[in-house]
Amino acid sequence: MRRGEAARELEEEMRLHREMKARELVAGGAREDEARYAAARAFGNGMLLTERSREAWGWRWLEDFAQDLRYGARTLRKNLGFAATAILTLALGIGANTAIFSVVNAVLLQPLPYRDPGRLVWVDEYLPRMNDSAVANPEYTNWALNNHSFEVTAAIGGGGPMNLTQAGAPEQIDTGIITPNLLDMLGVRPALGRPFTSEEGLPGGNRVVILTDRLWRRKFGADPNIVGKGVVLNQDSFTVVGVMPPDFQFPQRGFKPELLGAFQLPPKVDWATPRMSLTQVIARLKPGVTLEQASADLATLSKRTNADIPAMFVHMREGLQVRVTSLHDKLVGDVRATLLILLGAVGAVLVISCVNIANLQLARTANRQKELAVRAAIGASRMRLLRQLLTEGALIAMLGGTLGLAGAVAGVRVLQSYAPENFLNVDRVAMDRWVLLFTVGITCATVALFGAIPSMHASKPDVDARLKDGRDTATRGTGQRRVRSALAICELVLAVVLLAASGLLIRSFVLLSNVDPGFDASHLLTVSTMLPMTKYGEAGPRNAFFDEVLRKLNALPGVRAAGLTTSLPLTNFNMMRTFSVEGQSDKPTDLAPPVVVEYVSPRYFEALRVPLLAGRVFEELDCKSETHVVIANEAFVKRYLGGEAQRAVGKRMRFGGGPGVQTAWETIAGVVASVRHAKLDHEGDPEIYVARGHGGMPETLGGFAVRTDVDPRSMASTVRDVVQEVDPEQPVFDVRTMEQRIADAASGTRFNATLLGFFGFVALALAGVGVYGVIAYSVAERTHEIGIRVALGASRGDVAGMVMGQGMVMTLIGSVAGLAGAVFATRFLSSLLYGIQPRDPVTLGAAAMVLGVVALAACWVPARRAMRVDPMVALRHE
Repeated sequence: MRRGEAARELEEEMRLHREMKARELVAGGAREDEARYAAARAFGNGMLLTERSREAWGWRWLEDFAQDLRYGARTLRKNLGFAATAILTLALGIGANTAIFSVVNAVLLQPLPYRDPGRLVWVDEYLPRMNDSAVANPEYTNWALNNHSFEVTAAIGGGGPMNLTQAGAPEQIDTGIITPNLLDMLGVRPALGRPFTSEEGLPGGNRVVILTDRLWRRKFGADPNIVGKGVVLNQDSFTVVGVMPPDFQFPQRGFKPELLGAFQLPPKVDWATPRMSLTQVIARLKPGVTLEQASADLATLSKRTNADIPAMFVHMREGLQVRVTSLHDKLVGDVRATLLILLGAVGAVLVISCVNIANLQLARTANRQKELAVRAAIGASRMRLLRQLLTEGALIAMLGGTLGLAGAVAGVRVLQSYAPENFLNVDRVAMDRWVLLFTVGITCATVALFGAIPSMHASKPDVDARLKDGRDTATRGTGQRRVRSALAICELVLAVVLLAASGLLIRSFVLLSNVDPGFDASHLLTVSTMLPMTKYGEAGPRNAFFDEVLRKLNALPGVRAAGLTTSLPLTNFNMMRTFSVEGQSDKPTDLAPPVVVEYVSPRYFEALRVPLLAGRVFEELDCKSETHVVIANEAFVKRYLGGEAQRAVGKRMRFGGGPGVQTAWETIAGVVASVRHAKLDHEGDPEIYVARGHGGMPETLGGFAVRTDVDPRSMASTVRDVVQEVDPEQPVFDVRTMEQRIADAASGTRFNATLLGFFGFVALALAGVGVYGVIAYSVAERTHEIGIRVALGASRGDVAGMVMGQGMVMTLIGSVAGLAGAVFATRFLSSLLYGIQPRDPVTLGAAAMVLGVVALAACWVPARRAMRVDPMVALRHE
């Protein structure tokens, strides 16, 4: 704080010492001017003494740093083009890395927002015969009562959509059911009220619910007295006992229920219970117990119960595998691979950015050799010059990092807006202290990446050559050109890898988008509704409701056909029943394989335009009477009936009805194309269609498919009004066009392709700029040589060939090395690809070709400039 005053006191003290020495010499008989000169010479180098005194104060390094910063800022102002290019390039790389890291930090690195999350695990049973994971509630009870691995075991049930009425407009909301001990195990308490009691988790317990914060605010106006009041769900009354805190995260990926109910399960293991439910199991490991030990423990318990399990379930459980997974890993799922790939991609972009700036710095410091030689000649050490150059690089990095951080904030908002719903928990992504530390860290790292090589080269100038205003020696010029060329080749290698990766994902997205889903998605609106069992438990009222809605929909202007199903395409919801085919096996039906069963109305296939391959579709008579006909899809015929659609028509099959129950034979009246129900990248499973109203299953879930002549989005409100005309208390949900469903099904692949494609484009652009910079500087540096060549008879074509050849050699080396790197790197993309192999030669070749074209264009501009060199001007300038 008193540095200026101390400097003045030091100067005054040194002046007094010199005057005292001069007076002493004058007293000895010397002339006054001679005495002052002798006193100054005896005192020594005043500037050096001042510098040493300042160093003794302990703040010299800070002064030097501030001075270097000021000098660096002045040099950047003198060359705004270089400064803007370097700062923006660096900001792009740092911003992209910070944005992706903020997601990685929130999803992969941060612990789950629960108590002691490291010991929380997800437990399930994988059933190979069903290609699915499920835990029946008797199995959960068996584990909870008899395991030796867990401190506590809890379960989540599929509450599903429920109709919320008498709270404003009727609305369908997603609900989840949990065992009463789940919240305590997670270490979460309701913000208002209390959690469920153990009595409320038993069959016959009180009907109670806990609201989420957003439902409490949206439908109940954040009523602080909501606890104890009633809500009506599916025509039943429930009592609100609590409200969850606003930051509560439900421990199931991709599912955000708005209301929690008590999962009422029998307290004992009972495989004969009529209340069979599927559960999702979460547990807390005992200290010291590993995942493998817990898995083995539960597998032993599962095998012991086989004697008590009905034969049908034993058959389904053949090859059963108990899997115990970290809850964090389960919630992250396949997002881990995607995020790490994206982080690697943005890291490559940052390296390319740094290499680009390093090349610019090399060219810039080469033009400052005389300035640096002068500084070295007057006493600056190599370390002092190196510090000055690195400080200038640090200034660029700080400006680029600050701008990149601002860009990262915008980038995170874009990710939150466009990422698929199941990709990440956007609420947890934030620019916290770890993200800021990461930004500071990579900013410092960039100084070393782009500043080290140019600074090391420039900090040892050829003082004699530069002070004589001579040119660099040929050896030195060739050495620097080799360094710049090597850096450019590094850019090209990374660019090829990113281009190949982005090309694979883009082609995968195109292939997925063009896949045939088994129906015509254009001009098709889909609407779902769930009927409450208390009001529509009987088949009569239920069928009357659906019949009336279908009649009104088919009568609407602009509607070509309206159909009804229990499972709309791409909803991944289905029902399964065991079956047997006449004449194929004497095996009891309860031991036969399961098949997907879908209940549809007669005009459903017309509405979706599902191709009829053989036979006929349903008629109204099939829904109104026991005609005992079904329709099979192509996948069923191929797997179980020999594969010929025409021969399958007329064959008979029947569903399993349980032990000792014989069901009627069903005749296959038609064969239709397979529809993709689960995912676009998943082939249609074998499936049997049953006429709606026939078959004895409770069809409370209905999905309407409405084909229109107009934009289907314009019909959404009309369809909603039709449903509520039939029942004013019946809401609809999941109102979307089929094209939106297909777009959502491909959203993950599209998101990955878009991001990696963008990074690939940025890498390509930066690599092109890097090649241009190297060749352009080489042309400028060799202008004298080019002038001599032209004067000796070289043609313009010879000059262009020389310049283009230099660029093409770099491009060839970079492309070959890049393709080798791409073959290694793209194997990590295999889980993200559809219909294409990671080493697809067409994509790899296209990546190298695109890079070659861009590099050729980048070389052509300086080559044209070289062709126009006037030898007289070049030699005169020299």
